[in-house]
Amino acid sequence: MGISTLLHHPAQLLSIIAHFIPWYFLEMPKRIVRGYREYLRAIGEIFSFWFLIKTFLKPWKSIVDKYPKKGFNIGLIAQAFTLNCTSRIIGMIFRLTALLLGIVVEVIAFAIFIAVLGVWLMFPVILILDVFFLIGTFL
Repeated sequence: MGISTLLHHPAQLLSIIAHFIPWYFLEMPKRIVRGYREYLRAIGEIFSFWFLIKTFLKPWKSIVDKYPKKGFNIGLIAQAFTLNCTSRIIGMIFRLTALLLGIVVEVIAFAIFIAVLGVWLMFPVILILDVFFLIGTFL
């Protein structure tokens, strides 16, 4: 179907435009939003935010030292306490780093989503402005 066919049969042109406008402004933005939701779901699965929050204060790799059960040896108690606190602090640092990295990735994904949706919706306006600019340049 060439340009001359569309010019000689305006009903076909109107039919194409009538199908194009809902597709461009309704169907494709819905697809873009669905795609963004899928990326958010994947990012959530990769970074496991709820798991990181639930285990935030847990020791790293479950590395703990048991406290002595018999007797009162302040050196062994201090050693176990120090190792347990150090393991928890290391776990917090790694989990906090993973949480912050995940949040940064989500912010970047949101910025890309807004940019893609904005460009998609603004493209017809930009195209019309470009055509007017070109016409104005040649007149």
